[in-house]
Amino acid sequence: MQVKENVKIYTDGSCHGNPGPGGYAAVLQRADGSSVTVHGAEWYTSNNRMELTAVIEGLKLVTSPSTVTIFTDSKYVADLINRSDLKYFIKNPQKKNTDLIRRIVSLSDGHSVHANWIRGHAGNALNERCDKLANSEVDRLEKERSIRRFVIASILKDALVTPEDIADRYPGIVSLDIVKKYYDHYFKMQEDCYVTGRQE
Repeated sequence: MQVKENVKIYTDGSCHGNPGPGGYAAVLQRADGSSVTVHGAEWYTSNNRMELTAVIEGLKLVTSPSTVTIFTDSKYVADLINRSDLKYFIKNPQKKNTDLIRRIVSLSDGHSVHANWIRGHAGNALNERCDKLANSEVDRLEKERSIRRFVIASILKDALVTPEDIADRYPGIVSLDIVKKYYDHYFKMQEDCYVTGRQE
């Protein structure tokens, strides 16, 4: 019989606006003291969905049958994971976030998974790390959104403006790579709208 490794997963999710841009983070801590961190963001989501996404991404890091303890400052997530009827709960079409909960159920297969609720901002180092990472992801998205608006405004003001022109006007504020990303995205979006309009 294979002995299951004991692993801990610290998770947190953040959302500005709720719904709005959101971020998540998870830290997996193995029995030998090593750890792995994952974090990311979504443009339009909710706080609960980011909390659940953090759990999903954390469980993805577990590569062998394990006894998994999830530490979360979300009572919603802790209570959900610890439900004995979770597999039946997700079959109720009136419940929210069942798409994400199904992922958690699937990723938990082969593991023993339990959640512990911990108070947020209470000095737990790994919880604080997850909180910081999740919020930094939201900040990154909001900064990118501001840059995107700035690039589009520059194009609308001067149709012949180039990415290099925009970046040169504001050195140290926006990088050429980021400007090019949204510059190309804007014209691709315009092209798609034009083609769609012709087809209709």
